Amino acid sequence: MAITAAAITGAVVGLRHSLEADHLAAISTLVDDRKTDRPGVVGASWGVGHSLPIIAVGLVFVFLSASLPESVTLAFEVLAGLILVYLGLRMLLEVAGLLTVERHEHDGHEHAHVTLGSVSIGSFHTHVDGESFLVGVVHGLAGSGAIVVALAASASTVPSSFSLLLSFSIITVVTMSVLSYLWGSVLTTRLQSALKLLAGSASFVIGGLLVTNELLGVGPVLF
Repeated sequence: MAITAAAITGAVVGLRHSLEADHLAAISTLVDDRKTDRPGVVGASWGVGHSLPIIAVGLVFVFLSASLPESVTLAFEVLAGLILVYLGLRMLLEVAGLLTVERHEHDGHEHAHVTLGSVSIGSFHTHVDGESFLVGVVHGLAGSGAIVVALAASASTVPSSFSLLLSFSIITVVTMSVLSYLWGSVLTTRLQSALKLLAGSASFVIGGLLVTNELLGVGPVLF
């Protein structure tokens, strides 16, 4: 596979990969949760976190003919599903008025105060995009990323493999940044509550389906 062809393949796969249901569900909840005035950065952070493990595993596979054990991939698939369930449930609780998250920025960090009903859960400091990055890492290590690794391994030369991985990563970061920006813009409209309810429900259902698919082998295959 020539370098140019590998780059084009990586770009096409990256675009398709970014539009998978579980990825969109994660971004739709993360953008709302962060309450940021820069929603595109949330998507970009997810894309970077998603791309790094794929590049790392892809290059290891190319150079050493190694790959992640199936049990490890399965574990990350299940973890990704559980994270989606958590994000969806958290958004639904916010829409219902049962969960509130107040954030203030101090020295480049967010200070969060979380309240569930009348119970104060506590406060903590987080980087503005740290959660999005970590969720992206988990999705990168999940099973769908194995397709990209396999494509990189099938390239005829190491430069072609690197070209495919780099192109895939760039398109993923750009696509998720654009999608999260658009989603953040839509959430400023009067349909905000309905859209939050839709996003939260979708994240919860898709996460649950992902977990049951991987652990029990039941339910529709969405991914």
